[in-house]
Amino acid sequence: MTGRIAVDTNAVVALFREEDAAPRELRETSEIVVPLPVAGELFAGAYSSMRKGENLPIVHDFLARRTVLAPDHETARRYGELRALFRFHAITPSKMVDLWIAALCVQHDLPLLTNDHGFDAIGELRVIHW
Repeated sequence: MTGRIAVDTNAVVALFREEDAAPRELRETSEIVVPLPVAGELFAGAYSSMRKGENLPIVHDFLARRTVLAPDHETARRYGELRALFRFHAITPSKMVDLWIAALCVQHDLPLLTNDHGFDAIGELRVIHW
């Protein structure tokens, strides 16, 4: 069993869809950490779904059993650093959220489990693809 790992939204959704098909890293880690922007994306997905009544309790239950990392002053500084680094790139609102996720992971020295290769451009971030 490995230590702590942060998760991107796509890894959590894979876990929700079918636990047996979830990324192996989620089953082998001792602690799953959820960056606050990921929690927001999970709630947005549940509220937007056709099965809101089923999905909202799943999100609540998952988050209640996890450490949720909230941004603070240091996270804002790291986000600003990353945002400035990518200032010449077209950044969509979802990619801005990804920068917050990356800032939290870098700040807390956590690898991020994701299948989004957009995170690969962030040199300080340890990315684990599944």
